[in-house]
Amino acid sequence: MKNLKQNFKILLSSALFKGIDEKDLESMLKCLDASEKKYEKNDIILLAGTKVTSVGIIMEGSAQITREDAEGNRAILSELSRADLFAEAYVAAGYQDVPITVIATAACRVVWIPFSKVVARCSFACDFHRILVENMLKVIAVKNIWMNEKMRILSCKTTKEKLLTYLADYSERVGKNKFKIPFTRNELADYLSVDRSAMSRELGKLRDEGYLKFDKNEFEVL
Repeated sequence: MKNLKQNFKILLSSALFKGIDEKDLESMLKCLDASEKKYEKNDIILLAGTKVTSVGIIMEGSAQITREDAEGNRAILSELSRADLFAEAYVAAGYQDVPITVIATAACRVVWIPFSKVVARCSFACDFHRILVENMLKVIAVKNIWMNEKMRILSCKTTKEKLLTYLADYSERVGKNKFKIPFTRNELADYLSVDRSAMSRELGKLRDEGYLKFDKNEFEVL
């Protein structure tokens, strides 16, 4: 528990612990049987084909949720940063073998919490379980909305439309027309499910046509 105390502020900023008082957090984490694990860059945090029974929360670093098709082509489903949850939908659905892989894109610390401890009332009948269950339902609902938004991007017919839609959505999300995306060029191509070379050519055209400016992963929507 001593190691987990350094995570209190981050945990309280996560969607799962919204509405929880800091003074209650230590006893909650004991009841939830929470534990921390460290990962180096490029380590596999969660491997496709394995069973997961716990929810992960990123305490430090960053990671990506990826999935491969039958031919081995990788698609990036989403990026993870501090206080983000992952694996909750697959655990809640009772998947025996998760179809995703989570890879650390920087050195990570992850707090793992058994899902059964979140949704089941403990022998002490802790009041916080109701709040956690409500928060978990909201997390799953919001991520479902995000996934629908990504499907909207992927349904665009051309690489140009995918790029413009993704960048416009990202600009709206951060509230600025100048921003840094969390992907390299290769990663962005994987995220949008497009050819990397074709995407680079399209970015050049969009810049020349006055739609945007960019430098590496920094963009400005004009």
